[in-house]
Amino acid sequence: MDWNDLRFVLAVARQRTLAAAGQSLGVDPTTVGRRIISLETALGARLYDRTGDGYLPTAAGHAAVARAEKMEQIALSLADEIEGIDGRVAGPVQITALDALFDAIVIPHVGALLGGYPELELTFSSAVATASLERREADVAIRTARPQEPYAVARHLGRAAMAAYVAVDRDFGPMPPLVGLPRSDDNSFSRALEALFPGSRVVVRANAERHMLSLVRAGAGVGLIDCFVGDRDPALRRVWDEPVSRYDLWAAVHVDMHKLPRVRVVMDFLSGIFAEERDRLEGMQASV
Repeated sequence: MDWNDLRFVLAVARQRTLAAAGQSLGVDPTTVGRRIISLETALGARLYDRTGDGYLPTAAGHAAVARAEKMEQIALSLADEIEGIDGRVAGPVQITALDALFDAIVIPHVGALLGGYPELELTFSSAVATASLERREADVAIRTARPQEPYAVARHLGRAAMAAYVAVDRDFGPMPPLVGLPRSDDNSFSRALEALFPGSRVVVRANAERHMLSLVRAGAGVGLIDCFVGDRDPALRRVWDEPVSRYDLWAAVHVDMHKLPRVRVVMDFLSGIFAEERDRLEGMQASV
């Protein structure tokens, strides 16, 4: 058998379709299908059931996927170990976080970081779903809860506050229309918002804070916005002076990567700017 075929087994297990697996590997779907068939022939076993919901692993497929994951981790750990021997601060670092944190807090300081370490290559990726450190979907993940994975090394960055905001030219009274997240993303968010305004309901939803911000600014309703965003927007005002919720911020890396020079530099950079921006994050700065 060709050991390289296990990469294709792993990609299909994660993506569920040949097209998506091919995209993740940078090859066409036909190549993925051919490599899967080749491995099934070599092993004398069917690895996937082709269903209407995509490719689902058989019992043999689950065994192959488990071995492929182990091989992936060995390869990644070896690459990290060898790279750690080289003390240069160079190479790619992918950071994941909510879009608002990137736009308002992190990105304004990036020029200084790259000025000091010009061989770094940073990638910023925003998504509601939590990126997997084990599969290297992120090198550094900024999260709103302390990571529980046994392979994660975490650093507390600080706390952030949220407040209820409305457009400066709007006064909806005690039961305003509300701006929330999609039902599929976080029902608890909308429930918390509705609890703040008894009798009100969510009338419009968005899956990113920048969209929620635009909706509130446009007068669609009241929304919970991060203070470090809302306080700097002249088109918004707080409904109440005090924030209505707070949450912690953590930076997490895989244990095999946290000693790499490029990752250490990025972690120190994040710690420094989050400390510098503490008042904004906690909603203690006056609006401008």
